[in-house]
Amino acid sequence: MLRTLELWGSPREVGRRHGQQLGADIRLLRRVLLKYLARISFYAGALPLYGLLKWLARGFLPHIPPDLRQELAGVAAGADLGLSSVLLINVVDDLANNSPRCSALAVGEHRTADGAYLMGRNLDYPLFIEPMAQLQTLFLLDPYQGQPLASLAWPGYVGVCTGMNYAGVALAQLSAVSRERTLKGTPAALRYRQALQAGDSVNTVATNVLNYPGTIGNNLLLCGPQEALVLELAARHQASRHPQNGLLSATNHFQSPAMQHLKGRFPPPPPYSVMSAAHFSEAYSQARNQRLQHLARDRRLGPEDLQKILGDDQVANAGTAVCAIFNPLERLLWVARGETPPVSQGPFVAVKLWS
Repeated sequence: MLRTLELWGSPREVGRRHGQQLGADIRLLRRVLLKYLARISFYAGALPLYGLLKWLARGFLPHIPPDLRQELAGVAAGADLGLSSVLLINVVDDLANNSPRCSALAVGEHRTADGAYLMGRNLDYPLFIEPMAQLQTLFLLDPYQGQPLASLAWPGYVGVCTGMNYAGVALAQLSAVSRERTLKGTPAALRYRQALQAGDSVNTVATNVLNYPGTIGNNLLLCGPQEALVLELAARHQASRHPQNGLLSATNHFQSPAMQHLKGRFPPPPPYSVMSAAHFSEAYSQARNQRLQHLARDRRLGPEDLQKILGDDQVANAGTAVCAIFNPLERLLWVARGETPPVSQGPFVAVKLWS
């Protein structure tokens, strides 16, 4: 079964309920990170590294919208943890500049039975795969202000990297290797949470994203019932891509001509990664994008077809910890519940988000 947690009220109340109900798992994630830091630090020990990361995470606080700061504080209080520990869970990708292997696509128009768009995404991660898959949680948020939204994430995670709002705008965050980055911006997933909560269309969500200063490179796929859009984002620059013949795909490199000069060098695998060095390259990103395009061409597609595409051996990998398919028109979500990565090879559970 997919764990689902309904949260409502003021930002502080939403956070407190989150922390109280999932506090044990939030503390477990903290221990997983500490164990990893101890493993890579040799004689130095985990605590100095952990303290440095928490100090860096606190530097984002001035750039986080006040309501999300209150929610983060509520999570920390409810889980009986310090704010810095909860903040670190939400900004670790901004500090690490992500790790590039994710894949996503949107299909619509003549490519679907009713012409409405569908969206699918794999979220791939080089580390912590087992706890990410085991602790995956569907948060159903009914905030004090803004739209209800669903976020597929983990205990302690306030941002949105995979989600959809009540208006039927689905969102998938993918890393993009950019040489333009900064720590003086709104952390990516919190930026997208704020935009999704306040937007009632693909264009308004995209506009809302751009109202906040960025941090790292991202490809952000947005999909509504009748439209889709990729925002290619660096810290201070952006470009957009639209479907071609009813198909739009994204992996981890910039495809827009305007963003080519901002491409960065792909990082090496982090220590003890489940992925090989070959997975950390633009060639692998391009190959996955081409495979998505190839598998989606010349036929009508439904949710089951997107599940098979995202489970393809040339698209999924040993780091695929999350896979989700969205039907924005019907406000339906399918979530992969595979026990071992790549989870996108199923099985899937269907969830009707709102009646």
